[in-house]
Parts: sequence; structure tokens; C-alpha cells
Amino acid sequence: MSRSLEKILDQIFQEKVFLSISSVLGFLLIWYLVTDLLGLMPAIVLPSPEKVFFTIYEKILDPVGEEKLFGHLRISLIRIMVGTGIALALAIPLGILMGWYENLDAVASPIIEVLRPIPPIAWIPLAILWFGIGLASKVFIICIGVFFPTLINTYLGVKFVDPLLIKAAQTLGARDKDILWEVVVPASVPLIVAGMRIGVGLGMMCLVAAELVAASSGLGYLIVLGGDDLKPELSITGMILIGLLGLIADRIILKVERKVVYWRKE
Repeated sequence: MSRSLEKILDQIFQEKVFLSISSVLGFLLIWYLVTDLLGLMPAIVLPSPEKVFFTIYEKILDPVGEEKLFGHLRISLIRIMVGTGIALALAIPLGILMGWYENLDAVASPIIEVLRPIPPIAWIPLAILWFGIGLASKVFIICIGVFFPTLINTYLGVKFVDPLLIKAAQTLGARDKDILWEVVVPASVPLIVAGMRIGVGLGMMCLVAAELVAASSGLGYLIVLGGDDLKPELSITGMILIGLLGLIADRIILKVERKVVYWRKE
């Protein structure tokens, strides 16, 4: 066996990729047993993996509504990226400033604590009224879902910074602004990233909710269309793609965290 192949195998086992692949294959096996082999679930309730994978292949070639499968995926991806980008651009700076400046915290916290418990889905009627049924209303709903978890975690990240780090910087003569951006913010990154991961997950849920109402494209539209037409394989296709989008987004966030917080041990 060549050294390169040995290195690849060692890396696979070291990074626990083998266990992850095994869990996915095990899930698919159980799904196959329940549906195809044992017939415990009728196809109208839970289609087999084979039928779902065939549907994915079929919809890549044949349009569903106005778009083929990758067209629906592209539309949903644009919506989630724009909504998440706006939410992060607002939530992270605001959370940092609220955590550092007590006067701003006193002004903003009551408003945020009133708005935060309102489910993003509850904003859908107002979103349609304000922005119509196009891209803007869906981006708004996604933005609401991503904004608050990211804001709260960023705020807590700043508040929970070790006071000894701040005192050490003050002892060395650092200015307030320098302490904030060179000590507090880097120390807050792990909690900020945790908030981003939670927020992106909620954003995916909000994407589906927004596309269930007044939409003729997107993965959420595929899910509701599958239910209306009694085609659960189409709904599961949309669900699988949303799950994959969420997984990819989560991995990207973790990769960025490892690059930024390079001093943390794996």
C-alpha cells in the first residue's frame, strides 16, 4: 500500500469521517428496511429511498412548475444568502456594541426583548403587506430568524469575556476602543459563531415557512406541492436539499471559525 493511500485512510479515521459515513448508510438501510423490504410504511406515507433518489434525478431534468430542481435550489439559496447576510451584518455589530456600551444596552434591550419572542412566522402577513410576495418579503422573514440568535450570542460573548484580559490590556495602557476590537471581540468569536450556527439553522426553517406562503418557486414550494399532490417523495426531496444546504453552511462557518480563532485547540 502506498504512503499516500495510507495517509488518506489515516485522515479518514482520524477525522471520524468513517463514523459519519457509517451513520448515514445505517439510516438509509433502516429506511429501506421499513419501506421496501418489510413494507411497514406504505409509499403514500413514506416512499422508499430508491423512489426519492429517482425523483431527485427526474426533477433535475424535468421542471416542477416554472423551474427544474436546480432552479428551485438556486432561488432558495439566493433567498437564504441575502437574508442571512443582512441579519449578520446587523446583529454582530449591534451585539458587540450593546455588550460593551451599557447606555446603548439600556436603550436597545427593552425593544429587543419584546420583539425577540415573536415567532418569525408571525411576521409573514406583515411582510407580505409591506414588501409584497417577491424576494423582499422572504428575505425579511429569514432575516428575522437569523438576527436574534446571532445578536444574543454576540452580546453574551462580549459580556462573558474574562475580566482579567480587559484589566491586563488596561494595565498596558490600551485605549477603550483598542480593548474592544483587539481583546474583547476576538475573545467573543466562539460564542458569536455559535449564534451564527443557531441563526442559520433557524434561517433555513424560516426559508421553508416563507416559501410555503405565496411562492411559486423554491424548496419550500416543492415541499408544499408534494403534500398537495400526494407526492411525499417530492416533499422529501425538498427536505433533503434544505438539510444539505444547512450542513454545508454549518461546515463553512466552522471552517471560518478555525481560521479566525487559530489559537484554540481542536
